[in-house]
Amino acid sequence: MIAYTLKIRNKVTSRDIVVSYRATMDDEQKDLTTGSMKFNLETANVNYLTNSQFVLGIIETVILRLNQECKLDRIEVDQSANRLQLQVPKLSEFRTYIQSHHLLSHVAQSCVANGHQAINVSISTPFKLG
Repeated sequence: MIAYTLKIRNKVTSRDIVVSYRATMDDEQKDLTTGSMKFNLETANVNYLTNSQFVLGIIETVILRLNQECKLDRIEVDQSANRLQLQVPKLSEFRTYIQSHHLLSHVAQSCVANGHQAINVSISTPFKLG
């Protein structure tokens, strides 16, 4: 199993919105996949970009790009310091999305007392000063 972290970064300038992502192996900073999307601030569908479905779509894209040996175990969403914050999905919304899109075999899981599997992925938003 290859455990990896997905880092999503949101950067907003006076003209553009740039959302980039990077999946790296947990034990080393080796890139598994990277990508970015750039939107013109005047023409972008800001309602969609600031909805949690946008972030969930990025997560699904990365999961499907990697083979099943790769297991997502951590998500970090680095927000823009100014306006247009991405809506980070709650763990319950993330779990529902993963289950309904049949992606369970691509995420870290642990066995719970009753023998069922539980999704074991953490989602964080690192705090930055300045």
